[in-house]
Amino acid sequence: MLAAKASEPCTIDDLDAFPDDDKLREIVDGQVVEWDVTNVDHGFFAGVLARILGVFIYQHRLGMLATNDAMVRILGSAHHARGADIAFFARGRIPKDRRAAATVTTPDLVIEILSPSDRAVDVQAKVRDWLRAGVRLLWYIDPVSGTTAVYADDRLTYVDPDDALDGGEVLPGFSLRLRDVFDELAELDAGAASDSDLG
Repeated sequence: MLAAKASEPCTIDDLDAFPDDDKLREIVDGQVVEWDVTNVDHGFFAGVLARILGVFIYQHRLGMLATNDAMVRILGSAHHARGADIAFFARGRIPKDRRAAATVTTPDLVIEILSPSDRAVDVQAKVRDWLRAGVRLLWYIDPVSGTTAVYADDRLTYVDPDDALDGGEVLPGFSLRLRDVFDELAELDAGAASDSDLG
C-alpha cells in the first residue's frame, strides 16, 4: 500500500481526479492510499463467497450485499473511507445514500480477503477502522492457508478451513466451510485442464 501525500486533507470526492488505472484507492486520515491490484484468483474466490452468501441472504430476505470495494465512510468522516471485498447490510439498514461515492452506513458484516502483497501493518489498520466504525462481524480470510480471523463481540478467534464459519447474530443460521469454496475452485481448475487436453 502506498500513501499519496497532499497539502490539504483529501476527501472521498478527490478520488474522482485519479485515472482509471485499476488501482484501489481509499482515504485514510485525509491521505489517499493505494492498494496493489489483486489477481484473478482473488476475484474468483470473492465471487464464490459472494454467491454463497447472496443466495442465503436472498432466500431469507436478510438484507443486501455490496462487492467491488464499495466505499464506506468510517464514522461518517469525509476524510476517512474504506472499501471491503464483501459487505453485508442488514434489512432495515440498507444505505439510503447508495449513489454517493461512499456511504455513511456501516456494514453489519465485512469480509476481507488477503492478497500476497498486503502488509501486516496495513491489514491491522484496516481491521481497526472497521471495528471502530461498528462492524458487528468481520472475517479476514487468508486464501492460501484457508484460516479466517473472526472478529466479533470484542473477541478474535481463528477458524480453520475444515471448520464452519458461523454467521452468528448477523446472519442467523448461516454457516460455511472454506474447504467447500476451495473444492469448488479446484473443480473449475480440473475442468479447465480437461478442456485444454481435449483441445
